[in-house]
Amino acid sequence: MNDLLTFVILGLSVGAVYALTAQGLVLIYRGSGVVNFAQGAYSMIGAYLFYSVAPDLGLPQAAAWPLALGVPALLGAATHLLLMKHLRRASSLVRLVATLGVFALLVGIGYQLWGHGQDLVVSPLPDTVHNLFGTGAGIGQDRFWIIGIAFVLTLGLVALFRWTSFGRTTEAVAENPVAAAALGKSPDRVATVNWMIGAVLASLAGILIAPVLFLSVEALALIVLRSLAAALVGRFYSFWRTLAAALVIGVVETLLGRYITNEGPLGPVVSDNNLLFGTFTAQSVSHSAAFLMIVVVLFVAGHNLPIRGELLDRLPVLGTGRVSVPGLLVAVAITAVVILAVPPAWAASVQVSLAAAIICLSLVVVTGLTGQISLAQMGLAGTGAWIAGKLIQTQSWPFIPALIGAVVITMAVGVLIAIPALRTRGVNLALLTFGLSVVLSQLILQNPALTGGMTGIDIGTLNVFGWAIDGFDHPRRLAFVTLGLLVAVSVAVANVRRSWTGLRLIALRSNERAAAALGLDSATIKVYAFALGAALAALGGVLLAFRQQNLVLTEFSPFASVQLVVFTVIGGIGFVIGAVGGGTFAPGGIGGQILHSFGLGTNALEIVSGAMLLIIILANPSGMAFEQVRFTVLLRDRFRPAGRQAAPPPVPAPDAAKAAPRERAQGERVFEVSGLSVRFGRVQAVNDVRLDVGHGEVLALIGPNGAGKTTVIDALTGFVRPDRGARIRLGDAALEDWSAARRARAGLVRSFQSLELFEDLTVRENLLVTAGTPAKVRYLTDLIRPRMPALTAAGEAAVQEFGLADDLARLPDELPHGRRRLLAIARAVAADPAVLLLDEPAAGLSEQETVELARLIRRLADNLGIAVLVIEHDMSFVRTCADRVAVLNFGTLIADGEPEEILRDPAVVAAYLGSDAQAERERA
Repeated sequence: MNDLLTFVILGLSVGAVYALTAQGLVLIYRGSGVVNFAQGAYSMIGAYLFYSVAPDLGLPQAAAWPLALGVPALLGAATHLLLMKHLRRASSLVRLVATLGVFALLVGIGYQLWGHGQDLVVSPLPDTVHNLFGTGAGIGQDRFWIIGIAFVLTLGLVALFRWTSFGRTTEAVAENPVAAAALGKSPDRVATVNWMIGAVLASLAGILIAPVLFLSVEALALIVLRSLAAALVGRFYSFWRTLAAALVIGVVETLLGRYITNEGPLGPVVSDNNLLFGTFTAQSVSHSAAFLMIVVVLFVAGHNLPIRGELLDRLPVLGTGRVSVPGLLVAVAITAVVILAVPPAWAASVQVSLAAAIICLSLVVVTGLTGQISLAQMGLAGTGAWIAGKLIQTQSWPFIPALIGAVVITMAVGVLIAIPALRTRGVNLALLTFGLSVVLSQLILQNPALTGGMTGIDIGTLNVFGWAIDGFDHPRRLAFVTLGLLVAVSVAVANVRRSWTGLRLIALRSNERAAAALGLDSATIKVYAFALGAALAALGGVLLAFRQQNLVLTEFSPFASVQLVVFTVIGGIGFVIGAVGGGTFAPGGIGGQILHSFGLGTNALEIVSGAMLLIIILANPSGMAFEQVRFTVLLRDRFRPAGRQAAPPPVPAPDAAKAAPRERAQGERVFEVSGLSVRFGRVQAVNDVRLDVGHGEVLALIGPNGAGKTTVIDALTGFVRPDRGARIRLGDAALEDWSAARRARAGLVRSFQSLELFEDLTVRENLLVTAGTPAKVRYLTDLIRPRMPALTAAGEAAVQEFGLADDLARLPDELPHGRRRLLAIARAVAADPAVLLLDEPAAGLSEQETVELARLIRRLADNLGIAVLVIEHDMSFVRTCADRVAVLNFGTLIADGEPEEILRDPAVVAAYLGSDAQAERERA
């Protein structure tokens, strides 16, 4: 027991250091809304300034403190003012990648200045050892100081935000920066101060933990991983919860590292034949604890669909996926000539870049096409390489069957990663996948029991059908094999981009809520994307690792996953060709070889790539491929003969067997709701609402702002879960337990007040998203033979009714506001709904546009027999198109009947028009 208490205290001290870095993360997030992956780099810089630079300059310890804390503070301020300030309106992916670029740049500088070694340093705190419990293990006095510092600083931060004007200003800026700026509070000044304080806390953590971890660039930079887990538990808001989580992580890691052995103070915890702990070392299990916490917390706290009000990110621009066969042949020929012409060492570098490009291509699929931010791709690549190596080493499989087996098994791992991704997205998904990458690294890729340690996995001499292709003796042959596979998978991904499958991937990327509202199964789409991404990562990982006859998998570290995102964004994460550009920056690749020819070391590549990323992020987040494509288009247009225009993309021919719109009996009660109640915490947003609407009928739901009208639509369409007892019937079908997508496929379709169009798709493609559900086999056949669906009969009717024929090739952001509104409704009509729910469709329209829209909705009901439930504030609109009016006030239905009767009801006037009438009388 005494030994247990000793290690609990030691774990608390480690957790206290994690807490300091985590509190800095919380500060920066509260001040600027950025999750700062560069926080560990500040820790590393501060520690080296204190323990290395200051002594070299002959500074006393009293002068080392301001140097070691001041420089990171300036770096924090510079990060915000020079970079993040200009990315305030950028997507979460771009801001996340920007901090990864800062991380890569600072770590590269650290390696360049201080190398890859580990140095033992002495703590600046009193370090007298105390044997408190009479055991052999003592506790240094500095450990108690560290715990005390963490508690005192946490208390100070809580006081700062609760009782000072700076804390209140930070809260105001975080909640509404525009309003705060209007009151004279500078969001940039507040964010800068928070970045500086956060960087100081990170530097202090690095100084205090260096005597425990050694003075090491990598070890210090990666303490941010545990700190991210702690900040996540605290939801990047609560200082006390963040402290508690960090302390738990420290204690759990320390105890697991101490007691997961064959013989410990608590007796034989495991035996030699225990497969789990006999294979997974104490260190690998203990180091995985924090990241398993990330996975659990994010999965439990996540949502199956984004909630209303979540930021709708605009990700980098997408390529078209069209393949220029002459251009492809020229590129392959040039690459082949280079492989044959350069020395073997250069040919090996080309092969590394080509293999890395395949792994980058997995990010193009997962993040570029589908919008799912993954930091696990290098972990999956390493897993594929490990599986193939083991199949060859232990089962004597030939290379090709081993490669196929590795791809298939890694696809299964990718599916497992996709499961928690179903409930997370954005930065949270990045944290989750990063945690899974660390788990894969600690349990498998850095586990000597499974990888053979520094000796590696002996795979012998590779050959394909008797043709030796091992990278050591035949680097050119392996380069040609890699080139062929890269071309094949690149064409396959380009095919997906141009297919029905790609249409669904991009719809999910653009707007997951809108995709679900139109019947797209986000779970299937995400699982497909992660499975395909895992297959590509495994293929590239095998080709990357198998250039040596003994596989050493250290290059597949979590930091390498971070670098992979950096490289791919530089190349252009929305373009297939961007993966090739990203591969050139891979360690050991052609980019490093070029720098080496100029006398620069391997660390220079990390510095160059980090700096290039920051420049590209500020100039054009879509990457080098976007600029390359734009330049090519400009050249083509300049030299095209006068009067000759580029051919438009082919339009799918109408389907002769096109399904007719749903048959509807006019006036039949198709949609009935009763007992609908929704509660958010203690707030009763909707209370026992009863509604019904028939085919060809328009029901207007009106009420003052905040009455709960949009919440009613959210509950009816599956975006909000109603209380028990709600009854929702579409015909004979009970919808209460159905998902949003399943309700949409059954005919219950909605629009959104905020439109939520698929901004990355053309008008035609927005309408094609609703063209039914493809057979599951299409997810495979589209890799080889891409096909795009034709507009359904309902889609063609929507084009005619809404006058969109001349806009089909345009992107939504090229349309004026009024036509964007029409497109949002037309897209819902193209889904051939039985019931159409419209949320304030006339918002922002002119008087004439509002009248035309009201007549159009009337025609939809009369001509197509659609049952329409519309939320609207414009009473002239309601009088023009509605058969009945229902009135909601404070979540309760207070009236339902004919429009003129309801609009003259005194209760309705008092609830809905009373405040406006009173204001008008006062003005008169």
